[in-house]
Amino acid sequence: MSASASRIDARQTVADQNVACSHCGLPTNHYGTPISRDRQDAPPLSFCCSGCRQAYELIHDWGLDDFYALRDQSKWDSDGVSAGGARYSDFDDDEFLGCSKPQQMSDGRLSTSLSISGIHCAACAWLIENAAARIPGWTIARVKMSDRTLQVIYSPEKIQLSEIASVVGRLGYRLAPLTSDHEQRFALESRQLLMQIAVAGFLAANAMWIAIALYAGDASGVEAQHRTFLRWAGTFLGVGSVLIPGRIFFVSAWAAIKYRTPHMDLPVALGLSVGTVVGVFNAIMGSGHVYFDSLAMLVFLLLIGRWIQFRQQHRAAQALDLMMRITPQHATRIDEDGSERRVPVDSLRTGERIRVHAGESVPADGNVIAGESLLNTSLLTGESRPVHVRVGDEVTAGTVNLTAPVTLSVSATGAASRIGQVMASVENAASKRIPIVQMADRIGGVFVVAVTILAIGTFLFWMPRGIDLAVSNATSLLIVACPCALALATPLAIAVSIGRAATRKILIRDGSVFQRLSKRGVIWFDKTGTLTEGQPHATLVYGDNEVFGTAAALERHCCHPIADAIVRAADSLRLEIAHDATNIEIGVGGISGQWCGQQILVGNREFLARNRVRLSDSVQLAGDTCSRQQSTPIYIAQDGVVTGVLSINDPIKSDAKHSIERLHRAGWKLGILSGDHPDVVHSVAKQLGIREARGGLSPEQKLARMTDDPGQTVVMIGDGANDAAALAAAGVGIAVRGGAEASMRAAPVFIATGQLESVADLVDASRRTTRLIHATFAVSLTYNLVAVVLALTGHISPLLAAILMPISSVSVLTLTLLWPTFKTQS
Repeated sequence: MSASASRIDARQTVADQNVACSHCGLPTNHYGTPISRDRQDAPPLSFCCSGCRQAYELIHDWGLDDFYALRDQSKWDSDGVSAGGARYSDFDDDEFLGCSKPQQMSDGRLSTSLSISGIHCAACAWLIENAAARIPGWTIARVKMSDRTLQVIYSPEKIQLSEIASVVGRLGYRLAPLTSDHEQRFALESRQLLMQIAVAGFLAANAMWIAIALYAGDASGVEAQHRTFLRWAGTFLGVGSVLIPGRIFFVSAWAAIKYRTPHMDLPVALGLSVGTVVGVFNAIMGSGHVYFDSLAMLVFLLLIGRWIQFRQQHRAAQALDLMMRITPQHATRIDEDGSERRVPVDSLRTGERIRVHAGESVPADGNVIAGESLLNTSLLTGESRPVHVRVGDEVTAGTVNLTAPVTLSVSATGAASRIGQVMASVENAASKRIPIVQMADRIGGVFVVAVTILAIGTFLFWMPRGIDLAVSNATSLLIVACPCALALATPLAIAVSIGRAATRKILIRDGSVFQRLSKRGVIWFDKTGTLTEGQPHATLVYGDNEVFGTAAALERHCCHPIADAIVRAADSLRLEIAHDATNIEIGVGGISGQWCGQQILVGNREFLARNRVRLSDSVQLAGDTCSRQQSTPIYIAQDGVVTGVLSINDPIKSDAKHSIERLHRAGWKLGILSGDHPDVVHSVAKQLGIREARGGLSPEQKLARMTDDPGQTVVMIGDGANDAAALAAAGVGIAVRGGAEASMRAAPVFIATGQLESVADLVDASRRTTRLIHATFAVSLTYNLVAVVLALTGHISPLLAAILMPISSVSVLTLTLLWPTFKTQS
């Protein structure tokens, strides 16, 4: 017996049956009885199996005990430690968490997002999310495979974030506060995986050389002691490959067993375990196949497949980096000496000075400290007119500087900026488990259990023909079956489609819209600003120009496009409004208030009628003339007498007719719901070929129409502010005006360009995304069906199974990334 073995007393056991294995860290009470040292001054040693004990003895005999010290320093053991050496208790420190500091929700729960490493497929996300459901107080866990983050929602009175980090650590994954260095995180995780592959490759290569020597010896003859030495040397290499680089499979498998959640690493770990146990048994008995070459090569090939899948997922993550597409990645920083330097936006700190030149996008939120300019803020606010900013004004990332350089003091960057918070709601849609994704998850869970049962049946079926054949076929089945692709296909297709939509300034915060828009139904359009330009022009048809000033005194307090047209007309006439209006009340179809001692009403005919204002024959004639000319009449009354009539004309958008034709061809029913005059609404509908049109509707009447078509998809397209109720109640709400912030609170879709062509593109992309989901399902199911049958009948070896296993996931990833969800990829 070796020197180290003499120090291990097999007769003494450790009282604490939950102690971790001294070699691999797995719980000892699952695999066997702990073993302790007989030295009183040394801490006890515990091993989960004979393989770990033999590995420990080999490392000690070779004088490599520092391996365990280095392992502990590197935090291989997750007990009390997370990524980067951080203690779990650090996760209760707001300063440590930085931008991952939990935010309180309206119901008292806390929400935060953290970086997570160690996940490699949808099954990992599935494991974490299902495990969370078993932890009291941890209400929601949502993994985003695209950028490897974990959203956590929990009740602080029941559980602390440090406890959640500890649970995730025991599952085999590592949490860290969010940082903006996504590429650095990817590079670090990629290097770690490549190091595991290198170790596995070294062990596999040496194991294969020993196997060649043994096979040659079988043919030409070899002495018994040499054969025994080679068998044991190869066994140690094979077991080492399983326990060191192959450890990640067992960590995930143990977590799946502990939390009773099926995981794709469970059958892989079971296959490796069967091969290891039978191989070691045959080595001890001196007969039969020891499998060491197959085990080492199996781990090597499995890790290569995992790395390929990891690289493909990184490509998908890059397609989903929405902030990169909305805001610039570099800024001009002004150093203390006054020099300017181009730096990454991620490196900016609060209080630093940056210069934004004319024509550039603003890279960060900040305050103007020098200069003045005009900014295009339409993406965030929906305001089409340039906004004048000067010293002291706040500006936001994503806006565009139009005229002159300005110097800003940075207040927020990235996810902390206003546009970053809007983008966060879009990116969260990629990780939500919509119904079709939940169905895929359930299928994946049943699949793992079914494969495990089939593998046991395969082993028993082939057992009478020899244990070697039974082990080979059962292991092949466990390895080749890949439920990961099944669970990965749907969420990845949704995520990639959301990312591609964002590149076209179609912002989506709910991935289920693709599923809903793939089914034909009815689409309702608002008129003003949706089908028309939303920049109406006001002209006088009754009264004198002074009525523009009267109306503008009230309308300047309203954000409606018609109000904007009246104010612009008054400004163009250079009318001075000496006094501000008071007692402003905005009602349905108009606005009222006090101005210069008079009661002023500005609105449509129905608004004046509700306020008991009668129209003279000449006023009615002027209004009817406007309606016949497809314009909207707006009446101005002073102390109950109509003194002016304005004609409001809003031209139809240039892309409206073609977009409407595309939606008609796609099989959708189309209609208009508008608060504008019915004659004007019907005129627009006739020009666009829309059969159903309803005008003069209140917001409540629009809202009622959203529930009038049960059993089919109801889509509302309108203004994120004025049509908020109808957009929220519709099956799919699409805002084309109103700015990103307001619109995305009311509707799951916001089209920043305001173009109707984008609506038709989105509907078409939804059908394509649904077809992609069906195609990936078909690819995955076909692969697994064929692979399982071949493994059951003994036509696939374990090594071939390891080569085939990643093909399913990689093919799904490749198909998703290449699938043309939009007709022309950007």
